[in-house]
Amino acid sequence: MKYKSITTLKIKTKLLLLTLGITVFCTLSFSIIAYYALYKGGKYMLDQSIHLGKESAEKSRATLEEQTKLNLTQLVTIQAKTANTFFNSVRMEVDIITKFCRFLWANDKIDGSRYSGNKNEKELSYLYRLAPGVDKKSVKNEFLHMRAMGDVFKPYLFNDENLESFFLGTQTGINILWPDTGGRTNKPYDPRIRPWYTDAVKRNGIGWTKIFKGASTSRLMIACSGPVSDNEDKLKGVIGVTVTLDKMLNVISSQVKDIGYAFLLDQNGNVIAFPALGHEEQKKDYGTDNLYKTGNSELTGIVKKMVAGQKGFSKIRLNTGEKFIGYASIKETGWSMAVVISAQTALKLADETKKNIMDYTVAKKQSITKLLIDIQKYVLLFFFVILAITILIAVKMSDKISQPILDLTQGVRDVGKGNLDLSLKIETGDEIETLAQAFNKMINDLKLYIKNLKETTTAKEKIESELQIATKIQASMLPRIFPPFPQRKDFDIFASMIPAKEVGGDLFDFFFISENKFCFLIGDVSGKGVPASLFMVIAKTLIKNEALRGISPEDIFFNVNNALCEDNDESMFVTGFVCIIDLETGQVDFSNAGHNPPLLMRIDNKECDYIKISPGLVLGGMPEFTYVKESLKMTSGDILFLYTDGVNEAMDPDNNEYTDLRLKRILSKDETRDVNRIVESVNSDVNQFAKDAEQSDDITILTFKYNGMTS
Repeated sequence: MKYKSITTLKIKTKLLLLTLGITVFCTLSFSIIAYYALYKGGKYMLDQSIHLGKESAEKSRATLEEQTKLNLTQLVTIQAKTANTFFNSVRMEVDIITKFCRFLWANDKIDGSRYSGNKNEKELSYLYRLAPGVDKKSVKNEFLHMRAMGDVFKPYLFNDENLESFFLGTQTGINILWPDTGGRTNKPYDPRIRPWYTDAVKRNGIGWTKIFKGASTSRLMIACSGPVSDNEDKLKGVIGVTVTLDKMLNVISSQVKDIGYAFLLDQNGNVIAFPALGHEEQKKDYGTDNLYKTGNSELTGIVKKMVAGQKGFSKIRLNTGEKFIGYASIKETGWSMAVVISAQTALKLADETKKNIMDYTVAKKQSITKLLIDIQKYVLLFFFVILAITILIAVKMSDKISQPILDLTQGVRDVGKGNLDLSLKIETGDEIETLAQAFNKMINDLKLYIKNLKETTTAKEKIESELQIATKIQASMLPRIFPPFPQRKDFDIFASMIPAKEVGGDLFDFFFISENKFCFLIGDVSGKGVPASLFMVIAKTLIKNEALRGISPEDIFFNVNNALCEDNDESMFVTGFVCIIDLETGQVDFSNAGHNPPLLMRIDNKECDYIKISPGLVLGGMPEFTYVKESLKMTSGDILFLYTDGVNEAMDPDNNEYTDLRLKRILSKDETRDVNRIVESVNSDVNQFAKDAEQSDDITILTFKYNGMTS
């Protein structure tokens, strides 16, 4: 049938907006293209001129910045190499002197003065001091012997203005300093406890001290020292030189004094000196002598690279403006040298050129703006004319396109109300027609699905009804009345089974074999559901029949195992544990067929424990298997706790097991000694542990308490 739908404006509005949107987009696009086409002719030359000017300014600035980087890097690298060469030469001089001292100490009879320089040179004064408690007479010969070293040092001191002094300390407490600095000779001084001495001994080689100020000149200096041993490698003393840094700092500062400054950094980030930077500018930019603590993350990153001994160039913003910084390491001392120049000063010419170009651009912008306004007026008029025409066309097109969609919408509503005999006829020749055909097919498929669902539901209800009957039958086959033998006071027994599905595979049973012979058992069939329940019925019946014959537990399992192995095509099996107790004596004979070991709760012991039993083979596993009979003695008040693995292997939502240890703990806590309460307590604890997790296996428990014979 051809269906006439109820009119609505929603889809029409959407189509109208879509049509208008596309039209507006196309019109605007055309207007923008026209605008640029007209504008391009008048603006092209100006744009090209501005572009070329900006590009030239940017390239000039980039070239100037790159050249600054190259020059700054070369400058600091050369100065660092020069400093490194100087310090390395000092180290070599100290190495030569230590070897000569070793030679003198090893040869006490050699006169050191014969290795001295030109005798016509001026005399080299010296200062000597002794450690507290050292007797001058005891070290006199050693002092006279080592004093001759001054003549050896004299050429070095007179020819190298950067060397401040030579010093010597001995293990006997002598200290000699060349030249004399005007100190007091009678003032006690122990060289052996001074850092320059202890550090040299500790590193066992030549090395450099930290920066310090000279005692007499207050100039910055550093000392290079090394230990001296005799031919038997016995420490005799430490010798070294002090070096001034003034000249080196002044040289590197003079290279950039008009546009920047230089500084030295030690291994801990401490500034050794700012030789050409004013105190106020230093305080404003850095605020501290340790550049790790300035709070400037960019500067901290550069300091880390400098301390690591790297060479490089960086741009950084300090409080006084943007700076270029080049740095290189002085490997000999572990320091790093840096040269800092102002980026504004270095790039001043390029910035002025860029400013002139931007001023020209602003001047020309007004004339270009007036031309654009005139063009915009014509474009806007054209836009409104096209928009009016588009609205008329869009209204008619939206009516034609939306009507089939509205018909489909109404059809969906009718089907939702239950009209499954509806059939839509829409002939548009496009996807809407295909959608209508799919809608008609959906109605036919829905009718077929409802028919099949009714049949499936009927079959499922029948199966569920049969399972409910099977559940009741299985429950009726297990003992249900407790206490089962109220007239007997010599024992108590209680059991429960909670199946994982409608029917389960666990079993338990108890019955009298004779007046004072009582049998109780528990078992667990492999698998769950209906197959397990059927196998359970067979196993339970066979075990009870064999037990009622009065045979021993191991013979019961032997006969039942052989019976279950016959025609067992599905390879099903059952674990079991059977007990026969003599109620007069408390003697329990039992046999195990691959089941969990029971727990025994003694009356005289608060904690229960698992019974040590032989494992045994599952029933139905292999014919002619011989089972073992074992025994234990129960006294009045003792309790046996039998269970299936649905208890100790219960899972929580995180797949954690309940465990044997938790079962033992919950039983050990029980003080009621009541079999009903024990079973309820364990079931409650397992349920609390599992929380909302699905029960993975049947849970069966049997608790037997022996009370002893009563008169």
